[in-house]
Amino acid sequence: MNNSSSPVNLAKIKQARDNIQDEVNRTPTIYSLPLSRKVNREIHLKLENLQVTQAFKARGNANKLKLLGPDERKKGVITASSGNHGLGLSLAAKRNELEAIVVVPEVAPTTKIKHIKENGAQIIVKGATYDDAAEHAHQLEEKKGYTYVQSFDDLDIIAGNGSMGLEILEDVSNTDLIIAPIGGGGGISGISLAVKQIKPEMQVIGVEAANAPSMKKSIEAGEVKELPSADTFADGIAVKKPGKVTFPIVREYVDQIVTVSEAKMKSAVRLLATEAKTIAEAAGAASVAALFSNKIDLQEAENIVCVISGGNIDQEDLLEILKKR
Repeated sequence: MNNSSSPVNLAKIKQARDNIQDEVNRTPTIYSLPLSRKVNREIHLKLENLQVTQAFKARGNANKLKLLGPDERKKGVITASSGNHGLGLSLAAKRNELEAIVVVPEVAPTTKIKHIKENGAQIIVKGATYDDAAEHAHQLEEKKGYTYVQSFDDLDIIAGNGSMGLEILEDVSNTDLIIAPIGGGGGISGISLAVKQIKPEMQVIGVEAANAPSMKKSIEAGEVKELPSADTFADGIAVKKPGKVTFPIVREYVDQIVTVSEAKMKSAVRLLATEAKTIAEAAGAASVAALFSNKIDLQEAENIVCVISGGNIDQEDLLEILKKR
């Protein structure tokens, strides 16, 4: 792969990692013996649920706010989020002493809203979905003059997220396959751009909720498509329309996209908690759900990394999932 032709070259991803190293955790990529035995492959888990905000979104936000100009910083920042991006932005804003407003949909988990408030951001609850919240946030941006920070559709955000890919290859250099969730595509864009500029033969597979397959439908159509709804328990990937920036990156650098059911994601949350002793939200567990979906050909992949993208699940939801067998 020619680095110079990449939307975000390796140098920019490495610079982003340097920019954020004092603000985010270098999360571990651990070997899971229980999961490895279940699929007869070497399974590793990239634990972004151990990130400072318990989700990978802290990375892109830390990089983006580091790169804002004086005028942009003065205006304060605003965004829409289903929760994890808002957590990342609010923490980065607090550390940079910036005013932050986060618009969340009605379905945003209470635990995420609570932690965003703890970071000092103003919370506005608006609309049934992430896309509804985004529309309202853009209206406020125009009316009040705030600086809008995209959840996923921004090359600086993607570069920050690319630090995950660098860490995966440093920890598991013989990785054959990475499985990662897809919402708007910012996380998997960063990961795939990083790893494929180092190891072009690497396979990267994305996972969407069967009830919100916006990226998969868009790739199949050859253009960005908006779904009529994105009704999924996995709020972290409940996106009706992928990004204009992320769409062409995913189309070129992600090898396959699969979908998983609500039941499979809940089962994966339970499996991670009981077998891997890891707490994941539904979106974070989607990669493990895909591992057991029979939709991925594991024959050529000996060493597999599943990205556990976040762990911000409401306690009541977790207890309910753990009760069911």
